[in-house]
Amino acid sequence: MTQVSRMPLPKGLEEQMHRLFRRSFVHLQSETDVSSFLEDLLTPTEKIMLAKRLAIAVLLSKGHTQRDVGKILKVSLPTVNDVSYSLKYRGAGYKKVIDKLNKDQLWQDILEGIEETLEHFIKSAHPTLTPRLPKEQRPVDHL
Repeated sequence: MTQVSRMPLPKGLEEQMHRLFRRSFVHLQSETDVSSFLEDLLTPTEKIMLAKRLAIAVLLSKGHTQRDVGKILKVSLPTVNDVSYSLKYRGAGYKKVIDKLNKDQLWQDILEGIEETLEHFIKSAHPTLTPRLPKEQRPVDHL
């Protein structure tokens, strides 16, 4: 399990480290560069954890329920709730990445595969249920 030392760093040093970390991504020019950097930087568990958080944000933004997202990605509801909270109240970073990814054709192909997997999972786990439509595709009832 990932742990942080109980001994705090001086605030100035901690901020400099965070700035260096952020700036390191700015200088990477390709997906290959980012992949190599993350391979060196993160443990396998940390890579999965971060990828799942982004996948949670993407699926929630597409209108899937928190419960279904948790089941398909094998994450706890508190984890899904944390990401959902970030999307609703602090999610500028998630939203910016998702908006940029939505403009990328390769990403669209990957997302379609994720959506198909999710629909298959929902149908096999709940054969009597129909998949929930994303908000923009739901019928509007004008009473």
